[in-house]
Amino acid sequence: MAALALCATLALGTAPAVAEEAQFHAISAIKASAATFLNDHKDIQGQANTTVKIGHIDTRLTLPRCSAPLEAFLPPGGNISGKTTVGVRCQGSRPWTLYVPASVTSVTRVLITNAPLRRGHVVRAEDIGQQTRDTRSLSRAYLSNPQQVIGKVLKRNLANKALFTSAVLTEPHIIQKGQQVTLQAGSHGLNVSVTAMALNDGAVGEKIRVKNLSSSKIVEGTILASGVVQAD
Repeated sequence: MAALALCATLALGTAPAVAEEAQFHAISAIKASAATFLNDHKDIQGQANTTVKIGHIDTRLTLPRCSAPLEAFLPPGGNISGKTTVGVRCQGSRPWTLYVPASVTSVTRVLITNAPLRRGHVVRAEDIGQQTRDTRSLSRAYLSNPQQVIGKVLKRNLANKALFTSAVLTEPHIIQKGQQVTLQAGSHGLNVSVTAMALNDGAVGEKIRVKNLSSSKIVEGTILASGVVQAD
């Protein structure tokens, strides 16, 4: 009988607490709503090596249990990377809105220098290292494939462990100043080729000045290939 009385007392003692807890929305459900919103966001979905963390919510917070599904949203001016805030709202019979702290971290493998390199250096495979970095610290011009770097020429000096970006690289010169080249010109299906001398160094696609060796006329043209320039 004593044991039965004790169980009854415990049951009566916990019933109000359980009933009271049922009146409030679970903090874990609010966090889950915020996490799902971030993970499903178009700017994150499909990205590898992205971590979403939901920040602390005071467990003493008592928000009425929502009679409708929770809705998560990004507040005006909010961002989807780094430290951010996600709004979670209830639009049920007793509406409320809570702003939940969160963080979104994305990392990627990038190419860096293995040693200091000087301007004009032609990049070789042994010059290249790899490192994992937070994408928030990177410009959009970062490179991750060594084939994007090997054989390119540095436009400026780079320190050890510096990031390889498209902004610091250029194509190697395939025509040198003073070199004899074939200058092509033509229109309406009529093409003429003459011998000319390059007055500038240049890479494929770049414009240089050339001197027609027959007429001594100086014109500008676009480098098509090694030793070949198309007159503009």
